[in-house]
Amino acid sequence: MTQQRTFSLIQAGLSIHGHVACDHGVSCFGLVDGDLRSSRGLVHIGSEGLIRGTVEGDHVLIDGTVEGDVAARISLHINGRVKGRIAYAGTIRLGTSAALEGNISRVPTLTYGDGLESTIEATAPTMEAEPAEKV
Repeated sequence: MTQQRTFSLIQAGLSIHGHVACDHGVSCFGLVDGDLRSSRGLVHIGSEGLIRGTVEGDHVLIDGTVEGDVAARISLHINGRVKGRIAYAGTIRLGTSAALEGNISRVPTLTYGDGLESTIEATAPTMEAEPAEKV
């Protein structure tokens, strides 16, 4: 028996005020005023998406804006804007339109629900990201 893949969509025009936690992939094109965490799968913040809280997932793809911390357990790809601390355990990829304001930390491992504060503070060195200049 094959396991069916599940993916949730937060559409543009939808706003959620509170935390979102799931055990599958999620794509956000709307507003989440709270944390967005997935225990497995892809977490995608679409180009019009805005998260005001922590984003956590196995694979994290940010095309929109995150005003909070980001934790990626396997891969992190940023094309959008992040204003907060970033921790990743696998690979990181920054697109040409990436704008970062905060600290970036490579950590040996991350598990679902890890306290991002203790993870980032316990790892060194960190790279300080400069605010992006507007052209």
